[in-house]
Amino acid sequence: MRELSGKKVVIVAGPSASGKSYLIRQLTTKRKSHFRDQIYHQLGINPQEPRSHISIGALTKLENNSKPGHSRKLIKELIFIHFDTTSRHQSDKQRLLRSIATSCKSIKVVTLKTTFDVWHQRMRQRIDLNPTNNPSNSAYAIYKLSRLSRQLAKWRYELAYKQWAKIINDIQPDRQLVVRNEDMPLKTKNQNPE
Repeated sequence: MRELSGKKVVIVAGPSASGKSYLIRQLTTKRKSHFRDQIYHQLGINPQEPRSHISIGALTKLENNSKPGHSRKLIKELIFIHFDTTSRHQSDKQRLLRSIATSCKSIKVVTLKTTFDVWHQRMRQRIDLNPTNNPSNSAYAIYKLSRLSRQLAKWRYELAYKQWAKIINDIQPDRQLVVRNEDMPLKTKNQNPE
């Protein structure tokens, strides 16, 4: 993708409701943050570097020229990309990710590892808050499956991480890191997980 040519890219990935949006807010904050600085050190990133973030879905729309306004987010040299491993149209998003990997200056991957039990609780809260707007993605399908067989749903949930590991292998990042959900800073009352 030409808009990311020569840029430093950090992919932040995980299933829906795993906490990716919260993690990206922690990583892109301008406030002093020991957690952010620790992650940046492990990835070899300068904490002072100007940065922005965008979702892989927005990049897909940008690539198709349907949302040109998103291109302003790509002005910075360091771009964090939000990648939902359970969203719809995975093949298109994975293809775009491979294209980004070949055109950017460097690519690093942060995978957010959230336990099935924590994820399941978040999905239940998300669905309870908005019962009429259930997403048509594999995360919702896994959640629905959990009503029939929790063990099978957990297997499907873990499979999403295994499939992501294969994609990481394809894009061959410069560095990769797994962040466990329980290692992130505690959320305050007004900060909801993704």
